Amino acid sequence: MSSQLSPTGCGGILQGMNILIAEDDWLLADTLAVLLEEQGARIIGPSPESRRATALVEHAQIDFALVDMNLRDGFSDELIEKLRVRQIPFAIVTAYHSLPTNAGEHAVMTLHKPLDHRVLFNLLKKHMRGPNSQSRDQ
Repeated sequence: MSSQLSPTGCGGILQGMNILIAEDDWLLADTLAVLLEEQGARIIGPSPESRRATALVEHAQIDFALVDMNLRDGFSDELIEKLRVRQIPFAIVTAYHSLPTNAGEHAVMTLHKPLDHRVLFNLLKKHMRGPNSQSRDQ
């Protein structure tokens, strides 16, 4: 699995973007990390626990977060509140058909498992900053 703070990949549509992955399913977390790193993203985490992911938010520069609604230590509401307060855009990644809390109210999108990678990449491109970013008017 990827390290806490992995090196930036070589090029790609997400070059230079710092993405937090908060996901307790090891296979999904690792798959997401590899896919995003291949596109140039720097992965923060992955973290299987809300408490640990919340600590990462406090100590790392994060451009976007992918947050599973239900992590090992419970629902992700505290993490989501920390992201909201710090104005870090995030998407909820969930297998729930309807969310068990109101945490999704501030998410830019809710992504249902299994994830459509094209939807994920398009979402992340919209939230990039800098020279590789895509204009929101396009």
